[in-house]
Amino acid sequence: MSAGAQIMEFVKLCESVLDLDPMIRFVTIFDMKGKIIQSKHREGLTGLLNKKESHKSINEILISNKTHLELSNKYGKEGYSISVFEKIVRMTTPLDKKHILYVTTDIDVDPFTIINKVTKLLEK
Repeated sequence: MSAGAQIMEFVKLCESVLDLDPMIRFVTIFDMKGKIIQSKHREGLTGLLNKKESHKSINEILISNKTHLELSNKYGKEGYSISVFEKIVRMTTPLDKKHILYVTTDIDVDPFTIINKVTKLLEK
C-alpha cells in the first residue's frame, strides 16, 4: 500500500472510530517514533492537552508499548490498554507493527464497551 493510500485509510479509520460512540472525544494514529500520522477531535470539543503535552502522552504510551513488547513472550501479544484518569479514559491498541491507535473518551463511559466496538471495527 502506498503512503498516500495508507493515510487515506487512517483518515477513514479515525472518522469511523469517532462515529462508534458519542462519548469518544479524540482519535489519533501515531507511529513507533511518536509521529502523529492522523488525528481527529469530536466536533465542538477542545482537546485537554496542548501539542507539547500530547507528544508527552504519546511518548509515555510508546515506553509502555516497548515494555509490553519486551515481555510479550511471557504473557502474549497486547490486545489493548485502558487507562482511567479523573477527566478522561485513554485507550490504545496496536494497529500493526508500525502504528498505534490512541482513543480518549469522556469519563462517564464503560471503557470495555468502547474498546470492544473499536476492536470489532478493526477486525473488519
